[in-house]
Amino acid sequence: MCDDTGFCVPESLATLLIQQLQLEFGNRNVQMFPNGTAELPLPVGIERHQNERGVFHYKAEQITPALIDELSSQGRENEYLGLGPYSKIEVGKRLKDGEHLMCVTEYTPAGVEVRSAGGTETTVEEQFDYFQRTKEPGNIIVVGPPPKRVTLHLMKG
Repeated sequence: MCDDTGFCVPESLATLLIQQLQLEFGNRNVQMFPNGTAELPLPVGIERHQNERGVFHYKAEQITPALIDELSSQGRENEYLGLGPYSKIEVGKRLKDGEHLMCVTEYTPAGVEVRSAGGTETTVEEQFDYFQRTKEPGNIIVVGPPPKRVTLHLMKG
């Protein structure tokens, strides 16, 4: 989870490896390694692109570096990372208007985080529906506070 002020909490290696497998097997088109997140080795057949927000591994037949840059510059990585209809900027505006932070997170049956999107009480129902439609078979979707890695980071900072 990374906001547009530079706040970034790296994902676990287990999460990154799951996302990489999704990319390799065609279940995602882009994997992002935000600034501050260690990049995995580039898989065979996958392209690499870097901009001011981080490194992207992507399927060239599904998306172009120009589109990655366009959406990334607008903080709309959610559109190609499978995070649903709300960008971090949109959620941030809602938080500033007094709504409360909630997260929608996909977990494997073993409890490994696959993806997580910040939202608020007025967005999580739509985000939950999106995650349910696009989750990996057998995984579960949880609505609640941010994942433990985020809350631990916030407590340190």
